[in-house]
Amino acid sequence: MSKGFGTPASVPASATIKKLKRSLHKQFESLADPRVRQPEHLLLDIVAIAILAVISGADDMVAVETYGKAKAAWLKTFLALPNGIPSHDTFSRVLALIDPQSLQECFLKWVQQLTEQLEINLINIDGKTARGSYDRAQSLKALHTVSAWACEHHLVLAQQRVESKSNEITAIPELLNLLDISGAIITLDAMGTQRAIATQIIEQGGDYILALKGNQGSLHKGVKAFFEAAEQSQWAGIEVSHRDCTEAGHHRIEHRQVWAVPLSQLPALPSHSKWQGLSTVVMVKRERQLWNKTTTEVCFYITSLAADAALLARAIRCHWGIENSLHWVLDVTFQEDQSRIRKGHGPENIGLLRRLSLNLLKREPSKQSLRQKRYRAAMDNDFLVKVLLANGADEG
Repeated sequence: MSKGFGTPASVPASATIKKLKRSLHKQFESLADPRVRQPEHLLLDIVAIAILAVISGADDMVAVETYGKAKAAWLKTFLALPNGIPSHDTFSRVLALIDPQSLQECFLKWVQQLTEQLEINLINIDGKTARGSYDRAQSLKALHTVSAWACEHHLVLAQQRVESKSNEITAIPELLNLLDISGAIITLDAMGTQRAIATQIIEQGGDYILALKGNQGSLHKGVKAFFEAAEQSQWAGIEVSHRDCTEAGHHRIEHRQVWAVPLSQLPALPSHSKWQGLSTVVMVKRERQLWNKTTTEVCFYITSLAADAALLARAIRCHWGIENSLHWVLDVTFQEDQSRIRKGHGPENIGLLRRLSLNLLKREPSKQSLRQKRYRAAMDNDFLVKVLLANGADEG
């Protein structure tokens, strides 16, 4: 067992508490303790209280300490707590020291348990900046991460930090290496539309849908020119799959049209042979009607999938939805953009805990909102245990 972990004192415990205790040890037993001196508080206690507090609505380290003190009697039934509840400074210091890769391994193991009975067919990869994590005085840039999102199940599969002197192009391949994408469709925005990334997805057994914009100059121009000419000729002599969809909600009406054309129907495109697996080009038109204005947008994509407009429309729609389903939830429900946690690895590690909390709350089957589930978890220990032990996390 890793340094800093210990066996909590022997106390009477229900079967559920025993499962909870076993689950926490199982999930975090491989987590390396970064502290050199003999610690006053066990690493498991610190990490366990942090994740329980985040699930229950804590958005900063003071709130984590407050939660721990309020729940101290209950926490002692499955945690050691040899010196009571750690201070917020201790939570902050330890979470800043923990190696994010070590915590990521625990996260991935837990996610694997959540998803082992699920079929992951579609993975959206997109970046997000935690705006409050910058520090002007220390010349510290805000933390930017890319996340893999299983939109069908509303689960974060993995997270990868974008180094301060780099960009998403270098982080995406590292993120893909963390995932089993065999048989899955990967969607990426224009930043990820790179030949090396397309090749990696194909070699790992997946398919890709990549947004095509000006950063792929000649290819973008060639695809755009083809679709403009095809529309003018009313698709004469062109094999095309078409999908037309209208949705209404949130005081707006959105009309989307998708055209998918096999590569064989196009004249030779610049460098198309260098894109491994490239099979189809796609055009999407969106028209949004709001109460006071109408906006239109035309987007282009390249994909390794066959020209099935219905399938491609669903996958592209899911990628657009990551903003509301993940990023908006992290900012509004978990207050990520407002967080001023900036020390060491703290922003990255607490970001992982937020995403783990989001996963666990999403897998809890009640129809309550995430905000209500967090409030209920803070008030009801039994409900919190139910959330934490979702999908057989207590087995083994």
